[in-house]
Amino acid sequence: MMKNSKAIRITAVCAVTALITGSAVYAVNLGESYLAVEAGISEISGQIKETGKIHGAEDKIYYASVTAPIEAVSVKNGDRINRGDSVIKYDGNDLKRMLTEAEIRTAQAELDYSGKIKESDSNASKYRNAKNNDEAYAALYWMYREKNNEITEEEFARSYALQCEIDSVNKEIAEKEREIEESRHKKNKATGYGTKEEDDYSEKNVKDIKKAQKKIDRLNEELCELKKGLYITGEGAATPEENAALNDVNNVMEDIVRNWSEEKERKAAYEKMIMNDDEKEALKKNTDLNREEEKEIAEKLAKAEKGVNADFSGIVTELNVHDGAYVTEGMPLFTLESTENVVCRTDISRYDIADVRLGQKAVTETGGRMFEGEVTKINSLATEDSSDKSRIEVEVSVPDAGEAAIIGMEADVTIFTETSEDTLVIPVEAFYSDDGGDYCYIVENGRVAKKYVTAGIKTKDQVEIKTGISIGDIIITDAVTDDSVGERARYVLN
Repeated sequence: MMKNSKAIRITAVCAVTALITGSAVYAVNLGESYLAVEAGISEISGQIKETGKIHGAEDKIYYASVTAPIEAVSVKNGDRINRGDSVIKYDGNDLKRMLTEAEIRTAQAELDYSGKIKESDSNASKYRNAKNNDEAYAALYWMYREKNNEITEEEFARSYALQCEIDSVNKEIAEKEREIEESRHKKNKATGYGTKEEDDYSEKNVKDIKKAQKKIDRLNEELCELKKGLYITGEGAATPEENAALNDVNNVMEDIVRNWSEEKERKAAYEKMIMNDDEKEALKKNTDLNREEEKEIAEKLAKAEKGVNADFSGIVTELNVHDGAYVTEGMPLFTLESTENVVCRTDISRYDIADVRLGQKAVTETGGRMFEGEVTKINSLATEDSSDKSRIEVEVSVPDAGEAAIIGMEADVTIFTETSEDTLVIPVEAFYSDDGGDYCYIVENGRVAKKYVTAGIKTKDQVEIKTGISIGDIIITDAVTDDSVGERARYVLN
């Protein structure tokens, strides 16, 4: 009995051992077990998460529109102001004084212009009258000449020349007679006008008497010669009948020539006092320049009286002036950032910027609140961060932020780059990349297989697969390497 019991025990142990060994062999033949998912259809949205800062969509630097002292500044740096609020008031007293001076200069220039134009017009009228008279005397002269054809032009010219010579001699005779009279006066003075005896004459008196008498004698001789010449000239002038006719002609022609000459002189004088077009234009431009200067100062005074008002509601982010400061035109006064339209500005890496588009939905979280907006601007100029990595600034709208919008406050931004509905997706932990491209591992016919895929949208949890696998494929989510490709595998669906 004992031997049989021992034999049974041995047989049982062998049977158990064989069972265990068979199970192990069967398990090895089934392959390693992996966690996996079944590739399926879902919706996926790409996301880019960054941090940024809140800013006004519009910011404006206000510059001084006039050169003037600052009377009052009604804000401080960081103040919130409303559209239309008065920010800066100018002191316009200097501009008022300048405007008064400019008005006086303009009035003087206009009076000067008006007066000179009137004077010129008056001279032009006088010139026209003198010109008409000139032409009338010329016509009268030739008309008279035509009526006296019996007197030739040569005769008239000769008679006129002789008469001029006679007039010249008569003038010279009169001058000699005046000199003789002066010499006699000097002689009489030297003789005491007949009250002195010759014995009383001084040496000087004697010299003066002799000198005066000598000059009188010389002048009398010259006078006699002149009178002889006048007689000869008169004898050769014309016959008594010719002389009578010539005298009549001379009298008329002398009047014509005299009046004619006077009119010519007047005409020339008036012509010089007429302003030409260039002079009038220069005078007008000077007047216009004064008007423009007055207008410019008046406009500046109006700006000064208006002061500087906010064009929109916002925050004063920089204030450059204070009460009493003297500013010049073009000087920066303050910077205002809008709170009516608020944005979040964030920097996107060069890897993600290709996925960002205008109009994409975005969510901004700041001050414990979330705001749904969209991408409104993508900067065209890249900058570098502290690690010398290229970053591109993107603006995301933050609508209806109101009082929650604190300019300069940090915010978290999520940009939804793309959305695909009813698309094939796999978990991000099942997605790999190498030199050959993007890929994943699947269980295919009970073995591990490597499948290269074309990826689409990526999120932190999922990846869109456009080609390479199909719906229902078993995607391994456990860590796998190429060493396992081709080996038998089991899977457990998550």
